[in-house]
Amino acid sequence: MNSASKLFVVLASPANQRNMATLKDLKIRLGTVKTISKLTKTLHMVASSKLRSAEKKAEESGPYSVGPQKVLGVVETADAFNTATEPIEDRSNKQLLIAITTDTGMCGPVNHQIIKTIKALLKDDAKQEILVSTTGLKGVAPIVADFPNQFLINGRDFGKADYSFPEVLLFLNEIISKVPNYDSALVVYNKFKNALSYSVDRQFIPGFNLLELNRDKFYEYTTSEDRAATMKDLSEFYLASSLWTGLYQNRASEMAARMVAMDNASKNGESISQALGLQYNRARQAMITSELIEIVSGASAIESSD
Repeated sequence: MNSASKLFVVLASPANQRNMATLKDLKIRLGTVKTISKLTKTLHMVASSKLRSAEKKAEESGPYSVGPQKVLGVVETADAFNTATEPIEDRSNKQLLIAITTDTGMCGPVNHQIIKTIKALLKDDAKQEILVSTTGLKGVAPIVADFPNQFLINGRDFGKADYSFPEVLLFLNEIISKVPNYDSALVVYNKFKNALSYSVDRQFIPGFNLLELNRDKFYEYTTSEDRAATMKDLSEFYLASSLWTGLYQNRASEMAARMVAMDNASKNGESISQALGLQYNRARQAMITSELIEIVSGASAIESSD
């Protein structure tokens, strides 16, 4: 074996091969972390830009449900329902539960809080039959997995920036066609407070049967048509406007949560990149030092053998 061959055997030792494999793995992982960090930074900027628009629309959508709420005396109706001792005539014991979730993830605990609230309501209230509908894909699987018999439908095409009120009406018409005689409805969504804060909110909407408990207050108003029909129409409009408001509130909460989550992910990515970079440089330096020592030792051994 000549001198060059002996030197190649030294450089191709198992120890050097292991070091090269470790360096390659570190380099791949470092590149992956940097790529993900770029993605999270982009998502943070996108969520930040969308938050301003979503916050404005959430504020503008709020007043739409205030009018029907006052006219129908929803607060008084809810109190009468909770304190009623006599059986309610024509009561169906059916409550609609509409959970507003998102179509995409990476937005912190937004969906988890809604799903947790829905499951708690389904487990705790055994007096009436609760039927669940959702908007957003993230709420379907967890609810169907535990309560398949109580799930109605999932609203589609609600992941857009602008929610069309006619689309909301079509979605509700589909629900009401399946459960026309319901006692009450509950819209569960994340209520936006600010860029760092939001909380789960529940909007109670009485059905026609429960509105009869408080009909004296409603009959103070003068209507051109049958009061009962008008009251029923107002109840359904109140449900639609509450859902519409909840969609915008939840949208703003989603953008705020995604902005915070992606910012935290970007910071974590930078920390991991720095740690991996140091580890890579140390491993590379150690491999170079080891190779130099082996080269010198190999050269000395060759000279001695010659």
